[in-house]
Amino acid sequence: MRQAAGGQGGGCQHGGEEVTTVGAVAVHGGPLCECGLGRTLHSRIPADVTTTAGFDRHWPVTNLGLPGTACASRPSLRSYRRPLLMTRLNPKATTRAALLLMAGLCALSSSTRADEGMWTFDNPPTAQVRQRYGLTLTPEWMAHLQRASVHFGGGSGSFVSPNGLVLTNHHVARGCIERLSTAERDLDGQGFYARTHAEELRCPGTVLKVLMSSEDVTAKITDAAKGTADDAARAAARTAASAALESACERDTGLRCQTVALYGGAVVHLYRYKEWDDVRLVFAPPEQAANFGGDDDNFTFPRFAFDYAFARVYENGKPAASTGVLKLASKPLKEGDPVFVTGHPGSTDRLRPAVELQYERDVTVPQRLALARASQTLLKTYGQRSAEAFRQAQGPLASTENWLKAMTGEYLALKTPDVLARKVADEQALRQAWARLGTGGEDPWKLAEKAVESRRQRQAELAYMNLGWGGLLGSAGGLVELAQERERPLADRLPGFGDAALPQIERRLRSRFPVYPELVIEQMTLQFTQAQSNLGAGHPFVKALLGTDTPRAAAERLVRGTKLADPAVREALITGKLAAIQASTDPMIVLARTVSPMLRELSQYQRVNIGAPLQRAAEQIAAIRFQVLGTSVPPDATGTLRLSYGKVAGYRTEGATNPWKTTFSGLYARADAFDNAMPFTLSPPLVAARDKVDARWPLNHVSTNDIIGGNSGSPLVNAQGELVGLIFDGNIESLAGRYIYREEADRAVSVDAMAIVRSLETVFGAPALAAEVRGQR
Repeated sequence: MRQAAGGQGGGCQHGGEEVTTVGAVAVHGGPLCECGLGRTLHSRIPADVTTTAGFDRHWPVTNLGLPGTACASRPSLRSYRRPLLMTRLNPKATTRAALLLMAGLCALSSSTRADEGMWTFDNPPTAQVRQRYGLTLTPEWMAHLQRASVHFGGGSGSFVSPNGLVLTNHHVARGCIERLSTAERDLDGQGFYARTHAEELRCPGTVLKVLMSSEDVTAKITDAAKGTADDAARAAARTAASAALESACERDTGLRCQTVALYGGAVVHLYRYKEWDDVRLVFAPPEQAANFGGDDDNFTFPRFAFDYAFARVYENGKPAASTGVLKLASKPLKEGDPVFVTGHPGSTDRLRPAVELQYERDVTVPQRLALARASQTLLKTYGQRSAEAFRQAQGPLASTENWLKAMTGEYLALKTPDVLARKVADEQALRQAWARLGTGGEDPWKLAEKAVESRRQRQAELAYMNLGWGGLLGSAGGLVELAQERERPLADRLPGFGDAALPQIERRLRSRFPVYPELVIEQMTLQFTQAQSNLGAGHPFVKALLGTDTPRAAAERLVRGTKLADPAVREALITGKLAAIQASTDPMIVLARTVSPMLRELSQYQRVNIGAPLQRAAEQIAAIRFQVLGTSVPPDATGTLRLSYGKVAGYRTEGATNPWKTTFSGLYARADAFDNAMPFTLSPPLVAARDKVDARWPLNHVSTNDIIGGNSGSPLVNAQGELVGLIFDGNIESLAGRYIYREEADRAVSVDAMAIVRSLETVFGAPALAAEVRGQR
């Protein structure tokens, strides 16, 4: 998990008439927890509401006797709204069907299998944790973790001192480190330590945020789409409603607000964030220490990496007060200890219909693997030109190799018969129960199949018809799109261009980033060649890209002619709005203007013919699940704050037993075994400290916590909410985690919290920083 994988954010909250559904989190009387703005989740069902699927209000759901199942001991009562999630059913007519559905879902649902789940903070796994570990997740404990957990770009982090000090991974902070590095000052390769606040370096374009509260707005979103004529109108109405809610929220609170779609859009929450855009680098170890073992050790265990970094948030030119602080654990970690992860997992596909996963297996993932392999080859070849070219290529290469290795693991999981077989069996149980319930309506699985077929019809365009997602050409596309969308009525804009989102888009387009023209030419040549090969030379998009040029000639013409590397040029185009964009003669802006109608049409096609039907299918499938399981199945990851639980534990794989931890002695032994050759070379500070460290000190360890890309930089905490580790990777077995979780082998890999402090003191010469983490200054 070397690259923090981002995910699409969203949010949810409920409005309208309250009803309750049956879940699998036990309620032991009284309020269970506080949700967002102090809204309490209730512990009993109103007398006038027929309970879901005919179940008695306090019916204990224990193991139904199916092989391999262990359903939660009792259902909880969770607040939801009647219009979306509740269907009034006749208990006598539906009890048998509901029991069949419960049996099937208890055999397959994620909430019933061990330590699985990335849980939203408004719906914590209270009963599961109590049953597994005898611990109670109190509202105060949850609020403490929420306020200390930081969203760090595409990854995670946490406050570890009252003075805005944030701990994350080196590879999460690497974008900042690279933007601050030059050929003369290689912060990535040599490391960095600011001994005073004055020496801390501002990270261009970096924004950190903390979730302050959330609200359920499901009814407001669904009400806005009622009575719409078709999927296009429905999607537009939901987009406009989301944008209006975000704008009103930001106006009323002064916080950054975001709607978050959960359960495929069946539930929508509004998240409110405190945000900092003045973020400064405090410490980063040398890259070779942070990533010891390189791609060879990536997604493996045992590991020996110092993959951590520190940043600090500022307000008004001074260190900001932290919204919450994780204290260093008072006792050392030991095997079997229960541990928790709070972070921002990017995305999972555990609740998506099987037809979508089959399409991923057959089309999408192979396309992405081919692109990743081509990019890897390009970057390795470019890096051989010179020492400076090698430095320029290292960051993109590390990210590409991480992406390639992760996707390869996911692809192998999709091709494993058991993975899709479990998904198909789950769907069969749902479809059979739906038929027996006799509620009627369109078949949501057929709706999903139709949407996937629409995707298949334009799969090449969806994959290769774009300007990229960063760099010069991506910035050109972003500038044109921003200028055009902001001029449209709110209801006609593309998703993500509501008024509340515009300042964030502007800030991203203004940010400084390093531009290496020769590398950009190579990357754009590959991009244009891929488009030409897969779309055809006669495709209008390819004609616009190339004109009469070859891919390389077009790339050279665009890169040599553009001025977009200069932030002042981008600033003028932002402030000048649509008039400045239309008047620009910059070749990349001209290209982006030319292809903009094509890209917008494709985006609308995807939204109306793929996204909206899949969302409608997901809502209907979720409603069936809700009728029996309520929120006992956590939603797929959305890049927003989640909690996972587990324990510190080694594991067996392929006949070998892997320990729960590694030590400093193992680091030196591994380097010695490879004769200190790359990628197992010790960085100079580690060489110098060899006689100073205690060989028995723990370095990295593993736990059963359910994580995925985006959890990089997440804090690992004990039952007291104290910091015991820093998530930075998963083992190779966990790469199937996008689709399934398997406690017997899936492991989250962390840097031990004391290893961080001890290495600051003993290896990297940063005792003052260590004292701040220890709470001593």
